[in-house]
Order: sequence, then structure tokens, then C-alpha cells
Amino acid sequence: MSKIDVNNLGHLRRMISPYVFSESILNEIDRLPNQVIIGLGQGGGRMAAELSRCGHPTYLFNSSKSDLNEHKNLIPDDRRIETPSKRLVGLEGTDKNAKLGFEIAKENIDLYKQVAIQPDVQLADFVWVTVSLGGGSGNGALKVIMEILSKVRERKQLPGGKIPLGVICSLPSTDERGVAFRDNALAGIYVIQDLMAKGKMGAALVIDNEKLKDYYENGERVQGVDARSYTNMVVASTLYDTAALPLLEGRSVYDKTELLSTWSTPGWLSVSKRSIPLSDDVIYKAEIENLFKRNEVLANYRLNNVLTGAIAVIYPNNRKISPQIADDIYRDTSEILNTRVNHAISKNDRLYNEILLYGLAVVSDPPLRIEELKHEREEWQVIEEEQKRAREQTAAGLSDYNDFFSTNTSTNTNQGGLLTLDDLDERDTEDKPAALADLSDLDDLDL
Repeated sequence: MSKIDVNNLGHLRRMISPYVFSESILNEIDRLPNQVIIGLGQGGGRMAAELSRCGHPTYLFNSSKSDLNEHKNLIPDDRRIETPSKRLVGLEGTDKNAKLGFEIAKENIDLYKQVAIQPDVQLADFVWVTVSLGGGSGNGALKVIMEILSKVRERKQLPGGKIPLGVICSLPSTDERGVAFRDNALAGIYVIQDLMAKGKMGAALVIDNEKLKDYYENGERVQGVDARSYTNMVVASTLYDTAALPLLEGRSVYDKTELLSTWSTPGWLSVSKRSIPLSDDVIYKAEIENLFKRNEVLANYRLNNVLTGAIAVIYPNNRKISPQIADDIYRDTSEILNTRVNHAISKNDRLYNEILLYGLAVVSDPPLRIEELKHEREEWQVIEEEQKRAREQTAAGLSDYNDFFSTNTSTNTNQGGLLTLDDLDERDTEDKPAALADLSDLDDLDL
């Protein structure tokens, strides 16, 4: 992994934790897990572009050239790959039709295969596929590329047969109206759950777009950054912070293999970070519960069936922390998650009056938002059926005109085409003088 280019981070710079830029971490940056990002569709492309700022090799797939060109300043031309339809020539995008996106992806399967066998994809410690599950192009392509990547990534499997391949996806909000968004999302969730059940992938990190509205109610929002971009920045910064945890030194470490094993566990991944003031009256167990149960942008889960978990505690070099505090945090995390927990306890010279907590958990059940989407789908189905009936009733009220444009209606015809001078010579025109009358023209007078 190359050293992160600070000049390329943009607004993301202020969201990455300061410990990542400490000398002790930068000296070990070559040990950072190598990650490759593959973005599908418009929404997935935007997630991938933000992640690319952290130095990850990134590929984008989209049937819309305009969507791809949005990221030309971040992603090289040869890694922005257009997937045109051969059957529907000239089509760009899918208008949120995931079934159409699936057909287009199958038409372009060779393009996905070519990326899957690239050396950086094959040799990466982990590969993330990013996608918006409410859309058509990316969601439609998800099954196609995941099947290909799973086969390729088998060669990098971890102990226990875990495949180091994951998904970062988003779920539609209530503001994204209609049955189609929800059908797309639920179908995408099924694809992911099926791949997990078959052991063909690791974890899925889910963004809940329903939480976007909270961003505009927050007075500390980033100026000039919209809610979706902010969400992508939160995910990119949290993932980068988490990837750097194995580089920390301390009396307990969360090593690279443990991190990759967490990411590669088939299930639904929650990743959170939290800064808490360094004081004696902090209720650590409550903070830990919030770490795992309340996330700014990621989906919420029930924590009653956690497959694996991890907690990292980073505190300032210049403050003495009782070993019991760190031990209590580890104990409380184990109780909350009720599973085996990896943990890291470390100091860092870029922290001062705060403790940083990082929490990871992989659960077996999909996000709570899924049940809400099912209910919303039922409501929208009723609304759209009523809209259809209203259109039909309006048409019935004008049924007297149903044969107004009948094919039996006689019409005048013309020969079309352009006239020539010869055509004009053959016709009588006003320019030609009328013939003079003679006596024979007067024979038929009726006197």
C-alpha cells in the first residue's frame, strides 16, 4: 500500500482520525492492508471515487458514459469502463431498472472478467465492491461481478475458507419513492445474502440513506458537501481508520489477519468510531453500547446473533490510563456482543484529551431497515395500483373517441420527394399564358 497522498484527500482529510497521520503509523504504512475498490453504477461509482482518495486502486463500471466522466479527475480513463448494451444500441443508463442492468451486465461479462484477473485485483488483501441497491445499472451488475470475483478471490482465501471479498452498499430512503426502488433493493439484499450463505463472499457494509436527513439537521455539517457525499466520506474515513488499526503498537494488538478475518466473515458488518472526552466520570459501557448500536450513516442491526467482533482503544501518550479501564472496555464489549472479541489497546502521540474507540461487529441478520422497506413496498404497491386505475378511468371517460384515429380512415396521399425543372415543365402553371378562344368554343352556348 502506497503512502496516502494528503493533497488528494479534499474534505476527507478532516474526517480521518489524527492518529493515522502520526509518525508511528506513517512509518509502517507499507503494512496497511492492500484494498481494491470496484464501483458499480452511479451510486456505487461515487462511493468508489471517495474511497480512491485513500490510495486504493479503483475501477468503475457503468452503462452511462456521463456518470463515468464525473470521476475523470480521480479515476484513470482505462479504469472507467463503459458497459453499453449491444441489443439496445445508444442506451445510456437503465432508468432504475435492475433487470435491464442485469441483462446489460451479462452482455458485457468479458469486461468484468478482464478486470477480475488484473494483478492488483488478484493480489489484493481485500476487494470491496460498491453499489447502490436502489439503482439499476450497478445493482443489476452485482450478481454477475460477484460470481466472477468470488472465483478469482478463492486463491486468497483465509484460514477457515473465508473469501476476502466484500460489498459496500446503500439502501434507499423514504424520499426515494415507488415500488421499483424497493424491489431493486430487496432483490440486491437477496443476492448478497445468498452469496454469504454459499460462502462466496465475506461481509457487507450497509449505508442507510434514511439517515441522510439527519445530516441537514446537524449544525456541524461540512460546508459545501451534500448529504450523500458526506455519507461516502464517513464510510471512506472510517474504513481507512480501521485498516490502520493493525499498525498500532500496544500491550494488545488487533493484527492484520484478525482484521481481514473480520472483513471476510460472511455476514452484515457494522463499523463505528467514537471520540470520548478523557475524564474519570465517563460511563464506558454506555459509550460502547452507543458505538455498536448507534451509527451516524450505517444501518442498524439487532445484536442478538453476533458472529465476530472487535474493539480498539487508543489514548494519548501524555496521559496515564489505568490498565483496568482498558480491561473493563474489553469485558463490556464481550458482554454486549456476546461473542469472541478481538481487541487492541494502544497509545498515540497525535491524541491529547480524548480516547478513540473503534468497534466492529459482524451479525447474521440483515439490517433492520429491510423490514421497513418491505412495508413501504406494500404501501407503494397500493398507491401505484390506484394510480393505474385512475389512468384507466380517465381513458374510459373518453371512449367515444376510441376509433377517431382508425386505420380505416381514408386519407389523401402524396408522392413525396423533391421536384425538378422537368417536373415543372410538365405542369400547367400560372406563368404559362392561357390559350385564346375560337368559334368552336362558342358552339355550346345555351341561349
